[in-house]
Amino acid sequence: MYAYLSGTVSEIGDGIAVIDVGGVGYELNIPATLALSLNIGDKVKLPTYLSVREDEMSLFAFGDKKEKTVFLRLISISGIGPKLALSIIGGMSIDNLVSAIISKNTSAINGIKGVGKKTAERIVMELGEKLDDLGINASPLRTEKALDDKASEAVAVLVALGYKQDDATNAVRSAYSDSLTVNQIVHKAISG
Repeated sequence: MYAYLSGTVSEIGDGIAVIDVGGVGYELNIPATLALSLNIGDKVKLPTYLSVREDEMSLFAFGDKKEKTVFLRLISISGIGPKLALSIIGGMSIDNLVSAIISKNTSAINGIKGVGKKTAERIVMELGEKLDDLGINASPLRTEKALDDKASEAVAVLVALGYKQDDATNAVRSAYSDSLTVNQIVHKAISG
């Protein structure tokens, strides 16, 4: 029903963005990766998907058409609904996710919050052959674990300080240690 929304970002929350389109605010469920790259006041054009259930209607938005395509293929799998599919898309870069699926790397997919071993196996089994049209090479796959809450918060701080999303993520991955606080991770990431 809605192919995309084009407007101005008026609010950003936990997994939610509100886009003002001609004076109407559309609340969109968005992947974590997209949330970290948006700023209030940004002019955006986001591909969308409308989920209609018996008791609710929800709009989902994506950073690009490739993310939307993978999302649609994920929700075609029995047991994977829109919210889990969105979490999977936001758990790692879309290129690495597709590479993990094509190369049958279930451990990389299993590292995403909310994805168990059986779900990861089902994703690989059902989508392994259905993502070739996206033009992503399955090898070499960069090993990339999903960011935990502390690391995600550190990435958000770096993005707020002006880092690009990918640079912030890479810096946090290099600096990360379970024993460090968010502030210590940020400091270590900045100082290199």
